[in-house]
Amino acid sequence: MIFFQRYFFTILFITIVQNLVFSQGYVGVKEVDAKTKKFYDEGQKSAMAQAFGKAKSSYRKALEITPNFQDAMIELAGIYFSQKNEDSCVYFLNAIKDINPKPSARVYYTLATLYYNRGDYELAQVELQKYLGTDIKSAKSAEDAKLKLANCVFAIEAKKKPRLFSPIRLSDSINTYRPEYLPSISADEELLVFSRMIDRQEDLYYSQWNKDHWSRAQPLEGVNTEKYNEAGHCVSADGKTIVFTGCNMPGGLGSCDLYISYFKNGRWTQPANLDSPINTPGWESQPSLSADGNVLYFSSERPGGYGLRDIWHTEKSASGRWSTPKNIGAPINTTRNDSSPFIHADNQTLYFMSDGLPGMGGTDLFFSKRIDTEHWDVPINLGYPINTIGNEGALVVNIDGDKAYYTSTGAKSLQDKDGLENTDIYSFELDKEIRPQSVSFFKALVLDATSSKPIVSGVKITDIQKNLSFYNGNTSDDGTALVIMPKGDQYGIQISAQGYIFISESVKIPDSANVKMPYISTYKMEKIGNSIGKTFPMRNIFFESGSDQLSSASNAELGSIFHMMKENPDIVVQIDGHTDNIGGEKDNLLLSQNRAKSVMNELIKRGIPAKKIQYKGFGESKPLTNNATENGRQVNRRTEFTIISL
Repeated sequence: MIFFQRYFFTILFITIVQNLVFSQGYVGVKEVDAKTKKFYDEGQKSAMAQAFGKAKSSYRKALEITPNFQDAMIELAGIYFSQKNEDSCVYFLNAIKDINPKPSARVYYTLATLYYNRGDYELAQVELQKYLGTDIKSAKSAEDAKLKLANCVFAIEAKKKPRLFSPIRLSDSINTYRPEYLPSISADEELLVFSRMIDRQEDLYYSQWNKDHWSRAQPLEGVNTEKYNEAGHCVSADGKTIVFTGCNMPGGLGSCDLYISYFKNGRWTQPANLDSPINTPGWESQPSLSADGNVLYFSSERPGGYGLRDIWHTEKSASGRWSTPKNIGAPINTTRNDSSPFIHADNQTLYFMSDGLPGMGGTDLFFSKRIDTEHWDVPINLGYPINTIGNEGALVVNIDGDKAYYTSTGAKSLQDKDGLENTDIYSFELDKEIRPQSVSFFKALVLDATSSKPIVSGVKITDIQKNLSFYNGNTSDDGTALVIMPKGDQYGIQISAQGYIFISESVKIPDSANVKMPYISTYKMEKIGNSIGKTFPMRNIFFESGSDQLSSASNAELGSIFHMMKENPDIVVQIDGHTDNIGGEKDNLLLSQNRAKSVMNELIKRGIPAKKIQYKGFGESKPLTNNATENGRQVNRRTEFTIISL
């Protein structure tokens, strides 16, 4: 088998030569003199015996006698090719071109490939164009040549306009002399999870940011196994869900399946196979969760794709079930390998790697912007020198969009005893032209007002301007919730838990917010039984300007108080209306009364008994702050509710 592999190139060239129509500039084995033929035959015998040193010597002696002996040149090029001596192989292929104006198409293709593999794009481009101008019998070879040519055209231009790229190796608390790769990060960049290989065993490790440094990486207990590999993975925005790849595990559907685990009560739960329809008898890997955790992107070799390996996505329903995966389609997926998706927290930018799109060669990194729910824009190559002639690995990008984490080799990278390259994890500043939209996050801590113990509560967030539900989820068992939110927009937040007064908040994520300055708030919930006589704000009740007509943006808030009263049928509340001091005092009193009445009527309309709700207007008589500024007046224009009885 070894002999066949090494000698295949030589035999291929002999076959090609037999079909050549020789021109005057070169001679073949049938035209040479007896002495030249003798050395050539000795070379053939030595090559067959895998004595390639003797074979090369014999072929060179033949060329000393007959310098334009093409067969000897072909044999030498073949040996040097099999020995990976690129310079010598290139020399003899060019020598063939010098004596034969119309050599075999394979000469052009092999020469182009050698130039291409070492990044000589201009020279490769010339040879590829010549190759594509011949009568190519193999459609696959023609397709490969066309892609290489497109890569050459791209690479020549990309090198003229290099991207900003200064990678920094992460500390030795993460990187070791062993391979570390495939990093993922939480939205607050306080948790880093990655894969490490020890003695060909792949496991997941994590490190936590501690003020100014990463902690020493530790195995991800509860997820790793002793006998099986855990690798390609992603963590959720809040760092409390992990989806990872497990290969050849008991009960698996295919060679590699996707598994999920949750961080609860201070530990990771027993991983669960995501099962059908996500996993198949084939290969599923390289997952990426959307910021809200409701869409999972991954790579698969399942039937029905565009190429060898495609990117797919599945959506989680309100009941927690995952839908049948859909192929993300063209122009992202190609006839080749498209994999390692990373959906940024902006939910608009997808990074991935591909060897089927024009690039620098090998596997390159790309990104695409979402057009709508079903379509993506033409992918953009991240450019040189982020991408090189080699294979680039997957990357992830922080929520600010200015820093990427990825895997690479470096000065400290060696090969282990098994010959595996020691990859490390790096970060680099992302060029502005290839950044996603910068987003921030809202982080809530919900506690019992009396005991200060964490509460598992529901969290609803509404985009007020668009009047659309933005998020609907729950806090973790530690009382926290982390939600990615675009900057500059106004959001209504409702926090609810059984037996507690719901909390209403209205926030605007400032344009200056970033991973270092997110919107973080602690909420203390009052038990309903302790709330008689207490007044609570409803910060997301809105009216049309100067009117008592409720805006549709109030629906989420109205739903929260409705559900609280439905779950506590003995409760009696009073809706309180307040205004600022703009306008007449009597007019303001009437406006506040009418607005409070509108809220009451809407709740009655929804099914709250009239005897359980009343209203009162206070006009401008109970300001919370000074009315001298617009901000102050906005605070004083408010709707509240008071617990009258239980």
